[in-house]
Amino acid sequence: MMRRHLPALLAVLMVSGCGGRDLGNEWFPLREGTSQTLDVRYAMDEPREPEQWTMEVMAPATIKDQTLAVRHHSAGVSYYLLADDKGVRRVATRTDIDRDPTPDAEPLWVLKAPYQVGTEWVTPTVPYLLQRKNEYPRDLKYSHKVPMTWRIEAVDDSIKLADGSEHKPCLRVLGLAKLNLYTDPVNGFNEVPLTSREWYCKGEGLVKLEREEKVPAGFITGGKMTAERAM
Repeated sequence: MMRRHLPALLAVLMVSGCGGRDLGNEWFPLREGTSQTLDVRYAMDEPREPEQWTMEVMAPATIKDQTLAVRHHSAGVSYYLLADDKGVRRVATRTDIDRDPTPDAEPLWVLKAPYQVGTEWVTPTVPYLLQRKNEYPRDLKYSHKVPMTWRIEAVDDSIKLADGSEHKPCLRVLGLAKLNLYTDPVNGFNEVPLTSREWYCKGEGLVKLEREEKVPAGFITGGKMTAERAM
């Protein structure tokens, strides 16, 4: 039994066993000096190479007298996060070429309390996978934005990753949105579903996420992305 859960235990130690103070919570640790890497795979209408994302918790920052955790994504963006009894929310971002962070017009929830089945919140989202076949820019994320409704579906879920490691207990969060698109002359406009699933495991944070953007054959391509904690 101990051997079966050893990979998950090691993941906890790697993420939260070192570094400075933790400005997060048990579902979303934000301990300075820690990092996590996600293996990212795509199943697309058009082939796309796998990637790795690394997210590192940097030194805290202060904005408007609030002490914020800073989580830097290897894509070149830092996210300024506030965690309290209301949940975890993003309040600003900064790209690597910017000197100062840009505050969000409204805080964007990452996880909203109470952490129980049925808790819901809404955030804006863009299509991450949808692309035009013959128009530029190809990515629809630059031109389309829709509200996504999130809901905590489970608080004691377990998730097994591709490497065989099992992680639990986990919050399972579902995000749903619909994007009205002109897909082709035959089908005309369609409500294209954007679906996200995320697993946040106690003591570890985000362990796995899935994003699915399926679209009828025509002018637009889509697919599915899966990102998992790398051991």
